[in-house]
Amino acid sequence: MSVMKKFLGFAALLVFVLGVSGMSVAAEQKVHVLRLTTVVNAPHPWHDAANYLAKELDARTNGAVQVKIFGSGQLGTDQATFEEARMGTIDLIIGGATTLVNFIPELGILNLPYFYSDIDQFRKVMSPRSPVVNRFREIYEEKQFGVRLLTLGGGGTRVFSNNLKVIIRPDDLKGMKMRVPNNPEDAKIWSSIGALVTAMPWNEIYSALQAGVVNAFESTISSYYGSKFYEVAKNMSNTQHIIMVSHLLISESTWQKLPEEYRKILDELSDEVSRIFTDNGEEADKQLIQELQEKYGVTVSEVDKAAFVESFQSLHDELAEKGNNQALLQLLRDTKAAAK
Repeated sequence: MSVMKKFLGFAALLVFVLGVSGMSVAAEQKVHVLRLTTVVNAPHPWHDAANYLAKELDARTNGAVQVKIFGSGQLGTDQATFEEARMGTIDLIIGGATTLVNFIPELGILNLPYFYSDIDQFRKVMSPRSPVVNRFREIYEEKQFGVRLLTLGGGGTRVFSNNLKVIIRPDDLKGMKMRVPNNPEDAKIWSSIGALVTAMPWNEIYSALQAGVVNAFESTISSYYGSKFYEVAKNMSNTQHIIMVSHLLISESTWQKLPEEYRKILDELSDEVSRIFTDNGEEADKQLIQELQEKYGVTVSEVDKAAFVESFQSLHDELAEKGNNQALLQLLRDTKAAAK
């Protein structure tokens, strides 16, 4: 009996020690707090994706990876936050892929107007593990900028807006002062039909419209709505000239600090984020136009799309040549042809 008591006592002590040890390990579990930035206001597909990513990372890592979201450009412009990510002071970026053309010229090829016949064709070409998206992941690695591309996706179609008049045909833009992102492709597209283009950051557009520095710009419908541009530019032309390409980036230093199991979860989640970009962008386009018309008095005009297609589609090869992106253009065309 004495031997049995000693055994039971030892077993109880062992369970206690293991329990305390387990509690100690749990208490010492490192929590990774990641800062995610985006320049737009909610509601927007980028915010939808950011919120989903934060929620799922928390759930799938049992709270070990937390994401703090900074919207409305709180942490700076696209270019400034990219530099911060290179230094590791910002962890994650959600935004427009082509805003970083000055760092990665190859991204300019994603800005081809009227390249896709519809959103389903875009989905196939830009699916998370397509040859196109995989090639851009390689390009980011080759550049060694210290920022890793996790995924690309959609984000809604881009339209033209202004505070002067209704625009129906390309000729109607001649002489109009227009804001464009800071990349040569956008400047070429709009100057080719006579617009007087000015490059400026996204968060300066509202005040520039108020002051008359510019009278026009192009954007997704979600961005137009979330930034309240209906207050200063009530003419929207439903050009649908480009399907927005969005990106999810992570600082390479942040990536390297994360344990392998968390990297795997983040990689898997990036595929889901890509689909949210595309699906929620499409849904927002449908929902917001009606609200903009009925609630905010926006004039939404259907354009002579054939005229815009004729003006812009012929630029594809020229735009590719401008950025030395002929091989990427061919990859896009081949992937599109295979997707039929």
